[in-house]
Amino acid sequence: MIRRLRVKIAVRTAVIALVLLAALLTWTIYPPPARNFVFPDGKRFAFTIVDDTDQATLERNKPVYDLLNRYGLRTTKTVWVLEPTELSHTTNLGDSLSDPEYREFISGLQGKGFEIALHGVRGGSSPRHDIIEGLDEFKSVLGHDPSIHVNHSLNQDNLYWGRDRWSFLPYRWTYGLIEDVDFAGQDPTSKYFWADIARRRIRYVNQFTFADINLLNITPSIPYRLNDKPYVNYWFPTANGHNLDQFEELLSTENLDRLEREGGVSLVYAHLGAGSFNQDGTVSPRFEARIKDLASRNGWFVPASEILDYLRQHPGWNGDPSLREKIRMETLFLWTLITR
Repeated sequence: MIRRLRVKIAVRTAVIALVLLAALLTWTIYPPPARNFVFPDGKRFAFTIVDDTDQATLERNKPVYDLLNRYGLRTTKTVWVLEPTELSHTTNLGDSLSDPEYREFISGLQGKGFEIALHGVRGGSSPRHDIIEGLDEFKSVLGHDPSIHVNHSLNQDNLYWGRDRWSFLPYRWTYGLIEDVDFAGQDPTSKYFWADIARRRIRYVNQFTFADINLLNITPSIPYRLNDKPYVNYWFPTANGHNLDQFEELLSTENLDRLEREGGVSLVYAHLGAGSFNQDGTVSPRFEARIKDLASRNGWFVPASEILDYLRQHPGWNGDPSLREKIRMETLFLWTLITR
């Protein structure tokens, strides 16, 4: 009799736990209410690329940007200012503004309407005085501070990176067990601290990358603020087009049809200069095919900060995501990390 009662209690407890778990998952995963945007000049959707400069060289970059320019896309190109360090880490390799020919190329891109953003001041960790030097040199070359910063790999000066990327404590703890690397860009006691400078000189920082081409399906609060990360003015998400295979899948005809139909926003994170987008000294025909399809549509093709500024000034914008939105973003990003 007692054993039967214990089994009955255990079953009831398990059922209640499953119901609560299902309710929690439904609460966090169920998409937020859609937001309707009216884009400039009657455009149906907004699209750009945020190009990570890892391993990028002038030789690989030039044909890619010649193609984007030819099809009328104005995107965001991140750069390094100073020469790389920690050369054993291959993602630190690539050209920087310290090279005169590359600097001229980047200045020319800006003159054509492309946005130049920061990927840290170099490939490799930089102390505070080097970061100030790099930001000042960026401004000297390009005439302004960067509007956008994107953290780079294992740079110790990254802002709110590693476990500090997360706001939801269970995910923060879990990630800390998996990746036991700390970053210190926001730590006032560290030689890598520069978050106070970032708050004064940089408007937007990329946080998470997702598999959905329409980022409004992730959160309608783009860009957004996070109270537990006060040194960053605004955060923004990106869609995953990391290499050519992922870019081609993300920009499939079906996904572009849906992006246009939903009136969505897509900021695609890609490594355009790392090699996969090139073929025999020019761009891959697969890449050009996706860009050609994209450019044939009624999209608003401007740099990332222009899109983010527009969304922030749009009626109904709320840059303070709810607890549910924050947990949902972090849950979806964790799922992306697990399944990629």
